[in-house]
Amino acid sequence: MKSAYGPFSIKVSALRSDYAVVVNAQGASLKTHLQGEYKPWPTAIAQLLADDLNALPPQADLRESLVYCLLSTFCEEENPQFALFVEDDLQWDGAYRLSDDDEIAALQYESIAPLVKLLKDDWVTLAENTCQSIQEMREQDIDFVPGEIVNRFLEFTRDYNQYQKYTVELLQSIFGGIHLSMILLWVSRKISSEDLMKSSLFLSCSKEDLESRKYSKAERQDIESFSVKLDALRQALYLLRSQD
Repeated sequence: MKSAYGPFSIKVSALRSDYAVVVNAQGASLKTHLQGEYKPWPTAIAQLLADDLNALPPQADLRESLVYCLLSTFCEEENPQFALFVEDDLQWDGAYRLSDDDEIAALQYESIAPLVKLLKDDWVTLAENTCQSIQEMREQDIDFVPGEIVNRFLEFTRDYNQYQKYTVELLQSIFGGIHLSMILLWVSRKISSEDLMKSSLFLSCSKEDLESRKYSKAERQDIESFSVKLDALRQALYLLRSQD
């Protein structure tokens, strides 16, 4: 737990003066989620991590920091080979399978406005997909997301580095498997963290009042607090890209 370790600061690496390690209040180096050694990172990235950890509530698990999750994984992975499965995963994307309820569908549509703007006339909404596999979709004659959309996102993600690919996987595990397009827009810096949070509430139908665009106090707090974590993660991706 964080309370046993923080607050965190950085210490210049013994290997490179422009790199730093994150240390706890006792001066011990940060450990990964698997209790391995946390390697040195460029100083700006190490400082971002320390700041993000220190912003967590006193009893929070370190893994509540998305920056920690990202960097910890790449400390443990010697030769990471993360992959995207855009063509398959898009088939369950809620952005193309809006609710049968017209009022809910209208607000879902509003929540994915940046995506609709990007795709223009290529955007579609299809019937619900409750299948468990692509093969089952074929057997049940479920409509597939059109190739024009798939190809747009294949091109969109062609130059993603390993950090970005892992981030897509991380966010899909958090938001679920029906938010891929909005996640990809977020990773590519096309939408804000708040945009992603709000669309996730509508597309997953987890919003308290799905027929109203207004958010409860608890929802507003969740959107605000998690957006801060997402913003830190996106800043880490930006800094890491400059290291490629």
